[in-house]
Amino acid sequence: MSRASPPRKPVDPFRAGQYVMLVVVVLAADLPLLFMILSAFRTEAANKQYPPSVDADTLTLDNFTSLFGTYGFGQYLQNSLVVSGLATAGVVILGTIAAYALSRFDFLPLRVMGRLAIVAYLVPPILILVPVTQVIFGAGLGDNLIALAALYTAVFLPFALWMLRSYFQGVAIQLEEAAMVDGCTRFGAFRRVVIPISVPGVITAAIFTFAAAWSEYLYASTLMTSTSNLTANPATYLLMGHYGTTSAGLLMAAGLVIVAPVVVLYLVAQRWLVSGLAAGAVKG
Repeated sequence: MSRASPPRKPVDPFRAGQYVMLVVVVLAADLPLLFMILSAFRTEAANKQYPPSVDADTLTLDNFTSLFGTYGFGQYLQNSLVVSGLATAGVVILGTIAAYALSRFDFLPLRVMGRLAIVAYLVPPILILVPVTQVIFGAGLGDNLIALAALYTAVFLPFALWMLRSYFQGVAIQLEEAAMVDGCTRFGAFRRVVIPISVPGVITAAIFTFAAAWSEYLYASTLMTSTSNLTANPATYLLMGHYGTTSAGLLMAAGLVIVAPVVVLYLVAQRWLVSGLAAGAVKG
């Protein structure tokens, strides 16, 4: 005698609505990216065709060949990599040391400086663009990639500072005390105990800093006056302005090579990113 199957649970309208909204959000976020990928690999004639279609005959690498061969876009990507890499290194080094001090030492000047840092981070960049430009050009550092990296370090440091502070506060101080009893100095305990435990938080801060510096446009387009020192984002506008191209495929190819490194970075470091964000949100 077969058993009667258990009755099905009624569909929760609220849960079903959540899934529908999730699908809508995913489509709204990913369809433009899909359109960019398809346009980058199609011929110009196919990109102008309506209604659009994807045929094997219309697929080509000519847009990427022109981008790197004719327009030398590789130089702009190299500039972005140098600036973003230097800014990320500066933020991680300074941020870990400063965040550790904020999490372990409690005295008024340090607390005031920490709060001023987060207030400065909340100021929209467009409001300080003019004074920052005057200071940098007044110091003779205009059109300088190192100066741009130093500016990014100052701009993105407060975010990493407070993210890492929350993470360090979740590290038991007894572990450091045990290390110091065994002969470590304060800095030795920080380097040998706190940093290894906090690797997910440090990686998270580094990823966010790199992504923000890689995609920054305002300061890079204002402070870099020569085309050879432009980073990738302002150089994309250069394709339309200076070179006067109207090729959708070429512009989408430029957008794709700018987006791809950040997407790959997030996919590779996803495990550390999720754990770092979760820990930084609940600790402290």
